[in-house]
Amino acid sequence: MEIYFCPNCWRWGPTVQEHCPACGYALADYHALSYDERLVRAVRHPIQENRMIAVELLGKRRYAPAVAVFADLLATERDYYTIREVARALRRIDTPESRAVLDRLRYHSSPLVRALLEEPCTQ
Repeated sequence: MEIYFCPNCWRWGPTVQEHCPACGYALADYHALSYDERLVRAVRHPIQENRMIAVELLGKRRYAPAVAVFADLLATERDYYTIREVARALRRIDTPESRAVLDRLRYHSSPLVRALLEEPCTQ
C-alpha cells in the first residue's frame, strides 16, 4: 500500500489530493517549486531515509539557502547519522554561514558529533 504525505505539514493519507485535508496546502503550489526548494522541504520529511537523501543532495548541489534550514534542524536533531549528513552537506556548501553553523557543532553534547569536525572533508 502506498502512503502519501502532504509536503507542507507531512500528514499522511492513502491517496493524493488537490488540497491537504489537514492544512489546506494546494499540491499545485508544491509542483511550482524548484527542485532545490522541494529538497529543502524534504529535510523535514517524516521518513528518515528521505530526509537523509534530501540533505545529501542539497550538499552535493551546494545549495546555500539550505544552510538556515540545516541550522534549525541541528537545534533539535538528536540522531547522529542525520547530524553527520548535515555536517557533510554544510562542508560541501562551504559559505561563511555554513562554516558558522559547523563551528557551533564544536560545542555539541555528543563526543561523536564533535569528532565529526576532525574528520577530513570529502567532496
